[in-house]
Amino acid sequence: MSREAVFQLSIIHYPLSINNMIYRSTGGSLSVDDPTYVERKQDTELLEKLLEGEYCYVFNSRQMGKSSLRVRIIDKLSSQGCQCISIDMSMLSDFSIPKESWYDGFLTELFDKCDLENSNNFQEWIATHRNSSNLQRWKLFLEEILFRNFPNQKIYIFLDEIDTLGKCYFKDEFLGFIRSCYNRRAENKNSDYHRLIFGFFGAVTPGDLIKNRRHTPFNVGYGIELTELTFADAKEHLTQGLEGYVEKPDVVLRKVFDWTGGQPFLTQKLCQIVVDDRDSPRPNIGKLVQEHILTSWEDKDNPIHLKYIRDYLLNDVELLRLYQTILKRGKVKFNNSQVQMSLKLSGIVLKKQDKLIVFNKIYQRIFNKNWVKEQLVNLENNLDLPKPKRWSMTFAIAGLLSVGVIGIRALGWLQPLELNQFDLLMRSRLPEKPDSNILIVEATQADINKFGIGNVLKDEILAEVITKIDAFQPAIIGLDLWREKPLESEANYRRLLNILANNQKIIAVCSTSEYRPNKPGTIPPEGVPKERLGFTDLALDNGQFKIVRRHLMFMGTEEKDPCQTGYSLSARVALDFLAIKGIKPENTPEGNVIIGGVILKRLRKGEGIYQNFDDGGFQILLNYRNSKQVAKTITISDVLNGEINDYLVKDKIVLIGITDPAAGDKFSTPYSQVQLPNQKQMSGVILHAHQVSQIISAVLDGRPLITFWSWQVEWLWILALSILICVVSRHFLRGFYLLLFTVENIIVLYFVSLFVLNLGIVVPLVPSILVLIVNVAISVISYQLNSLPFPRKGEGD
Repeated sequence: MSREAVFQLSIIHYPLSINNMIYRSTGGSLSVDDPTYVERKQDTELLEKLLEGEYCYVFNSRQMGKSSLRVRIIDKLSSQGCQCISIDMSMLSDFSIPKESWYDGFLTELFDKCDLENSNNFQEWIATHRNSSNLQRWKLFLEEILFRNFPNQKIYIFLDEIDTLGKCYFKDEFLGFIRSCYNRRAENKNSDYHRLIFGFFGAVTPGDLIKNRRHTPFNVGYGIELTELTFADAKEHLTQGLEGYVEKPDVVLRKVFDWTGGQPFLTQKLCQIVVDDRDSPRPNIGKLVQEHILTSWEDKDNPIHLKYIRDYLLNDVELLRLYQTILKRGKVKFNNSQVQMSLKLSGIVLKKQDKLIVFNKIYQRIFNKNWVKEQLVNLENNLDLPKPKRWSMTFAIAGLLSVGVIGIRALGWLQPLELNQFDLLMRSRLPEKPDSNILIVEATQADINKFGIGNVLKDEILAEVITKIDAFQPAIIGLDLWREKPLESEANYRRLLNILANNQKIIAVCSTSEYRPNKPGTIPPEGVPKERLGFTDLALDNGQFKIVRRHLMFMGTEEKDPCQTGYSLSARVALDFLAIKGIKPENTPEGNVIIGGVILKRLRKGEGIYQNFDDGGFQILLNYRNSKQVAKTITISDVLNGEINDYLVKDKIVLIGITDPAAGDKFSTPYSQVQLPNQKQMSGVILHAHQVSQIISAVLDGRPLITFWSWQVEWLWILALSILICVVSRHFLRGFYLLLFTVENIIVLYFVSLFVLNLGIVVPLVPSILVLIVNVAISVISYQLNSLPFPRKGEGD
């Protein structure tokens, strides 16, 4: 035997043997008695699992040895007395015929492969069971023909080229029946179904083959993964064929493996090229690869191998993008996703440990980064719509979606969501220190019980508290409590009125009827001029709870109203305090207020998160101080007991009010949802302290007020975001990466909004998230409706 013949025999054990390439390219496999067959670990693994009664499947890329493995396994099982039936499913790939006719053909194929006699009787059997359903006939075939004719044998049914079922509209039903055969084992331990074992072979993934997971047989099967040829496996056989042609066969074979990575077909092909090239006993493998494989590779790809990979990649943009990522990074973590499984099935990549890498240098050279980039551009251009039109469509969708979201927002339909999201952001801001310019003197429940009647302080107690505080020379005293009539003693009441009327530091309160439905306003203390009066009315957002998010600073007066002041308590206290420091407010032509260079912009209907609300009076957003306490707090008892220091009061704003829960002066705020059950509402005096602090800290400390962008800027934000998301989701991302993109961008939008809110601006977060989600949904639906077909499966093993 010549040395060339020895080589050719030694490599024939893989799917495309060198001396028989044309024949093998059409799907042939090695004969079972071929002396050059090399067993891999998968041979033993598959045989053991089949003998144990496991359903097994060998799903792998083309030209990796599936058919040769199947033939070898059938021979070994048959030698042990097992009945083996092998069906080539590609012979039954005409799914345009009636389903009943297809099942007849399948059962006939099974019968013929059993080598049973009386085929005429079988045709009569088919006709007799014509009224039975297809699956019933299959079940009867197993029980009346297979089990009876092979009573004491294990019966193996191997379905080869099962990927052809991908186009079968009743594949779930077909494979679901196979699953039911497995389930029947549990019904009876002596059932003949224990003797029936199925094996599946094909270039397909379970996800491609089965869409209805309730009927898939693969969750009871055992997968056999064919790996690349190792140098140790190939060394003994392939080096024999190289002897006499090269000086160091081991060295040459190692260089061959450097290029092929052990891919069986390419390894054989490159070895044959070395044998055919007899110019030197020391061949330059790189040069041979360049001349015989890489240069004009499409013309030299015979039998077809590289073209199959090319066509597979070009039939799915998502696969091409994933392959591009692997080329750039060198590897990608394997996560069993459908797209990764499909790319692996192409054969261009393989799994090493838990990473996907390019199979070999030949694939890297041919399907390189430039090739991928060019093909992606071509795919973009060759889709149903021309590229300019596709981009125009993208921008049109983004624009229409933006207009839709803006319109929905203008109708106020998003306002409840936006207000709730605003509350969440307010609670998530960076913590702040208490306002050192303010002292709160609170009448607690203990104080009311000791010094009050009902739920109010006695007149003489309130007078004594004011007198003691005034002795420490405060800048302003804001009194957030009042009643129109004496409590016990007319004399004590008159004494209190005298203090309020003559102490120029005191700001007293009253309330209007406008913001108190069905309740009259309260009259101010007698003798107190309106320059030292402030109303206590608040702007409430209606909803499940009435929440204070806006600061009502000024409003017009009505003649019939007993409270004849246009200033709120907080505005009067803050402005008087700033006036002491020489800072006075000014009005602007736009209807806003400037204090010390800080513009207080009036909140109007249709701005930001407020599309529909009562915008009467002068309102701004309330920038709560994000701290456990807005300011230092002491109790009425502390004052009366002399437990008060000069530094707490001198030149400070002192606000006096009731915090006893029974007093009823409680309000819901953005912070109410995270407080303890007995602290779900904020006392009026604490709320007024937040309002005062907002004004004076903005002027004195540069603490930002909260405002909105102009409607033009908000519209541009929503439009730009919609275009960006639409472009990315429709042209660059699919599947898991699109889901990851969506989640990541929601998180990014939230933190961007939080960051900007700390700077004093409310970003339209809810419309942004809505644009993101709807855009992604449109992209997914569009992709599903216009998705490309599954990659075509090439000929051969």
